Parts: sequence; C-alpha cells; structure tokens
Amino acid sequence: MMYTVKMYIRESKTRNKKTGKIYIKHTLVESIRTERGPRQRHVMTLGQLTLDRSLWKSLAFALESYLNGEQELKHLDLSDLPKELIEEITFQRAAINSKQEKCDELKKSESINNEPEKLLQEIDVNSLKVTENRSLGAELVANNAWELLDFESILRDCGFNDKEIALAASVIWGRLINPGSDIATWRWLREKSSISDFFKADISRVHKDKIYKISDKLLKHKSTLESKLYQRQKDLFSKKDTIFLFDLTNFYFEGKAENNELAYRGKSKEKRSQNCLVSLALIVDENGFPVRSEVFEGNVSEPQTLEKILDECGLLDAKDELQFRPVLAMDRGIATKENIEFMRKNGFPFTVIERADKTKEFRNEFKSLDGFAQIKDSNNQVIHLKQIDNKILCMSESRAKKEQAMLDKKIEKASKQLDSIVKSVARWHSADKKNQTEISQKSKKKRLTTSEKLHESLGKVMKSCSNFNKHFEYDFDQENGVFSYKVNENNDTAKLCGAYVIEFDQVKGSAEDIWRLYMTLNNVENAFRSMKSDLGTRPVFHHGAERTKAHLFLSILAYHMLRNIEYRLAEQGDSMRWSSIKDILSTHQRTRLSWNDAQGTTWFKYLSANPEVKHREIYYKLSVKNKLNDYIHKA
Repeated sequence: MMYTVKMYIRESKTRNKKTGKIYIKHTLVESIRTERGPRQRHVMTLGQLTLDRSLWKSLAFALESYLNGEQELKHLDLSDLPKELIEEITFQRAAINSKQEKCDELKKSESINNEPEKLLQEIDVNSLKVTENRSLGAELVANNAWELLDFESILRDCGFNDKEIALAASVIWGRLINPGSDIATWRWLREKSSISDFFKADISRVHKDKIYKISDKLLKHKSTLESKLYQRQKDLFSKKDTIFLFDLTNFYFEGKAENNELAYRGKSKEKRSQNCLVSLALIVDENGFPVRSEVFEGNVSEPQTLEKILDECGLLDAKDELQFRPVLAMDRGIATKENIEFMRKNGFPFTVIERADKTKEFRNEFKSLDGFAQIKDSNNQVIHLKQIDNKILCMSESRAKKEQAMLDKKIEKASKQLDSIVKSVARWHSADKKNQTEISQKSKKKRLTTSEKLHESLGKVMKSCSNFNKHFEYDFDQENGVFSYKVNENNDTAKLCGAYVIEFDQVKGSAEDIWRLYMTLNNVENAFRSMKSDLGTRPVFHHGAERTKAHLFLSILAYHMLRNIEYRLAEQGDSMRWSSIKDILSTHQRTRLSWNDAQGTTWFKYLSANPEVKHREIYYKLSVKNKLNDYIHKA
C-alpha cells in the first residue's frame, strides 16, 4: 500500500578522535516548510537501530501515525510486517509513552498518598514480562539530599536550564552512586539508573559528549557553587563557623599524562610515586562540610598552599569585615615555622602540630607525666594532657602502643639484616686474605675490599631504617674482620612513643578543649578517604588540566551530598557510612512490566518495588519518600 510520510529516519556517525571508534545513532526527523524553504526538525532519538534499512520507511510511518494520535496501524498490513519491525515499533512507542506519561504526571502534581483509580482487565498471564530493571534506592536518597541542598535553585541562578540541571545531577549522582570514569557514568545513566525519572528533561538517551560538557560548565561556576552549598549546609544544621580544617592530598594518574600541566611526580600518599600526581587542597569545617578546594600541581610543596587557599576563601582581603575569625587547624605537613608566623601576622587563631618535632624539648615531662590530666577519647582510650604556656603536651596510650609496635618491627627487620652482614664480613675477610696470596691471572676485575663491601651493605640498611644511628651502635675491627652491633637502649625515640605537642594561639579553653578542637582534623582526613574510596576519584584518566580539575570538582560536589547524608544519620545515632548505605539500598529497584490483555493489546507499567525493612529503616531516618508515580499505558 502506498502512503505519504513526512517523517524519515536519519543515520549519523561520530568518530572518537583518540580511539578511532565510530558510533552510530538514528533519529526520527520531520521535514517542514518555512518561509526560508524546507527545513528538518528533530523529533526523537531512536538509539542505534538494528533494522534493515528497507524497513526504516515503515517504522517512520508507524511512529508518525502514533505521534499524530492514531493508536492503531490502519494503513499497514500487520500480517505482512516482519517480526523485528513490529518489535521495534512496540519498543519505540513505549518510549514515547514513557516520556508523555512522565510529563502528564508532573503536570498533575498528584500527591503520593492519592489512591490510584482501579483498572481491571483480563490478561494473558503467559505474556507477562519484566524488563528494564533500574536502581532506585540510592537515587531516592541522593534526590533527598539534592533537594535539601537546594541544588536546582543554585544551578538555575548560575544559568543552567532544565536539561543542564538534569545532566548536572547525572554526573554528581553518578560520582556518588556509581563512581568511575565519565564514560562509565554515561553507561550507568542509560543502562542502570532510574535517575532520568526524577527530572522533567529527558536525559535517558543523552550523548556521551554531554557528560563531559556539563562537567566543564560546573567547573566554571566553582566559586559560586562551593560558597552557596556551604552556606546551605550551615543553614540546614544551624552551625556557626568555629574551626576550619586544612589539609592536602594527591591523586595519581593512569598513563603518562604528558600534556597535562598539573601532572608531576612527587611523594604519593598512596605509595604510587611511579605515577604522575595531582594535588588537592581542601578546607572543611569541624563537622566535615567542604568550605573551599583548590587544585595544584602534583609536586607542590604543602606549606605553599595555605596562603593561596585562604585567599581563595576571601579570608585575607576581607579579614577586617569578617564577623567571625575561624580557628585554623592543620597537621605537621603544612605547619611550618613560616606558616605559623603567617597565621599570627594575619590574626588567625590556630591549633597545629608544628612540622619540627617538639617532643624532645619536653622529654622530662613525658617521661614522668607529672602534672598531666587524664581524659578519654571517643574510643575510650586514655590521653594524658598538660598545658605549658601556649603548648599542650599530649601522650596517647593507644598511640604509644602502636608506635612502639612499629618501632619494634623496624628494629627487628634491621637486626636481621645486620646479622647477615656479621656473617658476611667474616667470609669477605677470609676471601681478602686468600686473594692477597693467590691473585687470579685470568680476571682483571677490581675486587672490593671487606671494608668497601661493609659500607655498601650497611648503607642499604641505613636507607631502609630511618634514624638508624639512634637505634643502633656498631663497631668494625678491620684487622680481624669482625663486625658487631647492639640496640641502643637509651634511645629517646622509643621513650617518646605516643607523645606529641599541640601549639595554639588565640584559642580559649582548657587543655582538653584545645585537644578536642585539634582532633577534629580527622574530619578532613575522612573527606579525603571518602573521595578516594567511596567516590572513586582515583585514578585520574584525563589528559587535560581543565578536565582534571572538573573531575576533582565533581568529587567535591558529590561529597557535599555524601556528608549531608552521613551527618543526618549520625544525628539519629547511626554511624553507617555511605558505602554501607549504598550496598543495602542496591536491592531496591524499579522495573517495567509488560503484558497482553484479552484483545491482544500490549500494556506497560513502570513499577517501584516495595521497600524492605532494611530499606525503610534508612528512608525513615533520612525522611526519604518515593516521589516517583508509577504509571500504566498501552504500547
């Protein structure tokens, strides 16, 4: 039968410049008349069709008729249609219905508690099918945090439209729920997640390049997003600024990253010094909420980052107008003498452990513990504290046991190596005597003396055992070829295990108050741990500096949501980490049911599974509700 088709299917190809791989997609296009002549209008994306090209015209006609309101294919003889064409028509019509029903539900804005109208029908039980299983539990919790942090309004103020907001959510939620590369996020969005059901704009079939572009756009608004999100966290929990915790970590690259101006080799905190690194400086408050972040080269010196990030936070130029003066806390990696003087000069209260080891200055106090007060930490471990001027002397019993065990292990390892040298020296000395009387005429190679061999082997042991000369005493009788050693029992290092000195300035309170204030520094370490493990920030695969910054910034945005979730749970007395929450909620899913009624019409229903007890416990504590309306429609 002849029929007129105004719509047709267009095939487009894109090539990956790096891999050379070609990607194919198909689009339903309508030809329309305008004042400037015929033009083509994009109607809908069809994905990648596997249909034979000869069937494209029939598919375009069927979809055009359906979009124009014709539910039945009156102009096509169904008995003559190939099975694969009927299946493709059914699938594409279901996609149209899904989007239309979703828009209708949003317009109605029906309450979640409204009872749906009863729909009774006779169905063919054998035709029941379950398709398109999608994760739902973690998305519900993410959406709850997203709304509490008012992400949509913040992004809209930055000029994001509906589709860009949905795309921004996809990359941020993706980093939170399914951490990985940008291409992994794209696949998660299309194949595994129900996230597209939470937004007005349809992002279920978005092209992968959109994922990269939206990350770049988020980075352009970094300063605004960080400041507004932190202010929102403070408003939610009625927190006042009291202490800022500052630290620096690094992430390693996979590959050479030759053209990345941020990629340098340095001291890796993950023992990956063979890889190029990029550094991230982060300020969080005492509750672990991110305040400001900054990306630096992989080989940046930690002390150099303090002034720049404080300037980025606006704490230097506007210091006279600030209504509060936050206490700065940082570990010994950044607390150099110069940085301490810098904080004093700029009037910042601080509490730090200086990079230079101050414990030896107070060795007598630590040995006797006279005048020390005893307190207990969060793990019920005993801490001894004593204040002397602007310093707090601290002795942790649990830390002492740990450091002593590490020291014993180091000494034991070095002792075994020294025992081996003792035996070798005797053997080398005997060989030297023999060589003096029987010089080989065949070999002209220079032979090392016993003394030279000893210094070479001893140098290797010293390199592997820090502070070797403090732990060991040794002697070498060169004439008789005897090497001996003993462990130094008067070593201060062993006697000062568990001891450290906190220095402070302009901080009021008792020794215990200042100690507890400093120990909140664990929150910034927890932030780095979450970004590296829970949010999958490492390794970094990007070859460009700006794309690397965007990758790290996505983790900061995702960490805002993660910390919001964990903090609210902690207020309920639940210390569960996000990784455990996500694992529990992974079994709460959304699916699509299909069946045929008595007349042979195919129906679909998008259905959220009823949450189990373990799911409901988390939802209850976080006040999470399922706002997705399940709906039913014909194919």
